[in-house]
Amino acid sequence: MKYTIIIILIVITSSYNLYAQEFKSEIYGGVIASQIDGDRYAGYNKAGLIIGGAVSKDFNKKWAWQMGLRYSQKGSKFSNNKSSKYYKAVLHYIDLPVTIRYYQNKKISYELGLSFNYLIKALEDKGGYGLEDAYPSFNSFELASVGGVYYHFTKKLSIGGHISYSILPIRPYSSGNEAFMDKGQYNNLFYFAMYYKLSSWR
Repeated sequence: MKYTIIIILIVITSSYNLYAQEFKSEIYGGVIASQIDGDRYAGYNKAGLIIGGAVSKDFNKKWAWQMGLRYSQKGSKFSNNKSSKYYKAVLHYIDLPVTIRYYQNKKISYELGLSFNYLIKALEDKGGYGLEDAYPSFNSFELASVGGVYYHFTKKLSIGGHISYSILPIRPYSSGNEAFMDKGQYNNLFYFAMYYKLSSWR
């Protein structure tokens, strides 16, 4: 995974150097709390990391579009000592979020959009015996909705809180059963990150 993170940082740095005059850029890192809806285990118990960067371009003083590239750790975790039940899913993704940003004022901004995500590794532990390749396998591609709110401490430093939910199932039910609005399992997560702007914004 460390090589994946290094590659992302190289791409982000190269993008900044290439588009510095036309685009604004930032890097960020934070933590994820996630669960998988449909796996029968409730709770945002799986912690993970998120690291990446983004470039944006203004439409006007209030609106901008943004595209990012990041590495994220999603999944699910459940443990019950009384019943000896244990489950953990560790999902490593490369995400490409594309969002619209709205700046309410100099301190507060919002974003909403879609994220096109590629699964690079999926592991499961069914019973506390150790992580193994996930079976049944998860889908390689995830389409997710994303939304967030930012608080800008300065022109360069801000913090953001976000939610994300799969639009398409990340894995069908092993039984093959599905309902009209329930086609399988879905990533459900929220994350917090610190953002540092490589170029001055607003």
